[in-house]
Amino acid sequence: MENIARGALHIYAQNVERVDASPGDWVEVLHGGETLAYGFYSPSSSIPVKVYSWEDEDPREVILQRLEWLWKRKRRLYPTTFRHVFAEGDLVPGLIVDVYGLEVAALKVNVLGLERFKEDIADFLVEKGVENVVERNEGKGRKKEGLPLRKGLLRGKTYRSVIKEGNVEFIVDVLKGQKTGFYLDQRENRVFSEKIGEGRALDVFSYTGGFGVHLAAAGASVTFVEMGKWESGMIEKNLELNGVEGRIIRGDAVDVLKRLLEQRESFDVVSLDPPALAKEGRDVEKAKRMYFLLNRLAIRLLKPGGILLSSSCTHFLSPREFLGIVRGAAQKEGRRLRMLGSLRGQAPDHTVYLPQPETQYLKHGVFEVE
Repeated sequence: MENIARGALHIYAQNVERVDASPGDWVEVLHGGETLAYGFYSPSSSIPVKVYSWEDEDPREVILQRLEWLWKRKRRLYPTTFRHVFAEGDLVPGLIVDVYGLEVAALKVNVLGLERFKEDIADFLVEKGVENVVERNEGKGRKKEGLPLRKGLLRGKTYRSVIKEGNVEFIVDVLKGQKTGFYLDQRENRVFSEKIGEGRALDVFSYTGGFGVHLAAAGASVTFVEMGKWESGMIEKNLELNGVEGRIIRGDAVDVLKRLLEQRESFDVVSLDPPALAKEGRDVEKAKRMYFLLNRLAIRLLKPGGILLSSSCTHFLSPREFLGIVRGAAQKEGRRLRMLGSLRGQAPDHTVYLPQPETQYLKHGVFEVE
């Protein structure tokens, strides 16, 4: 319980001795007769209590006050498109809210007790001028909490928006896209990539165009590698939206990279932005091997002096481990690396809350490969 006193937000099942509450209740957490915190009770979860406050407050007021504070703070960072709520990072465990162009918001609720305030959250967003609110309440987190899977409009009529990012624009489909429709955590890193967009570029795990569209807008000739049919169609639309062109290869990333090597292709820039390769701690070693393989293949495809943009969003993988993998992949290929600046991370609207280290998850390096 010392972690809770220091600000941690998770109380694990093995630390719970007695419960006098019903599923979804707002509960007082006691230890040795002393009140430590308040939060929601979820008996079916391995984390049966998520902490939201250290004071005796009404839960609805806690949530709405935090939403108001976060709205003001996040809009100072990004006026129209931003992650409004980043779960534990913003002291609202189990809640993700992304806002696109002040037009459409995506809402994810993964805590049982928070579910009953879903309509209040949607109303808050509408009061702020976001007329369209989409719930993307799917996935394992909901199942672990004993919550039904739901997806669709909560408010308004549309689920698409066009957002501005650096010198380019993207179509965001909040209902059909992955997660909440777009990956805002990589925004600063994608914008930075415009500074090195020249020659031939390869964007692997492209999703809807992310890094590649930025590189193309900066003047590079870009090849996109993406497995999904819908995602590939969105790349085409985003290229057209920005008046640039690119080649799209649909297929498994490893297979495509190996085929490009067989065809003796080479590139000036390679971007690797894979999904989280380890969802649980037991998957870490397998994930490390895959990151090593991907980076090795990418480095092999790079011309001397080429730039590698390499990312990992696996929070189980530490920054030191990530850099070790990339360095090891280069050494295996007989190449040397220089990193431009320090290791980069997630955009500042994806707040890192230090007592919950998993809130710092994204690693992104810009490497010159000699």
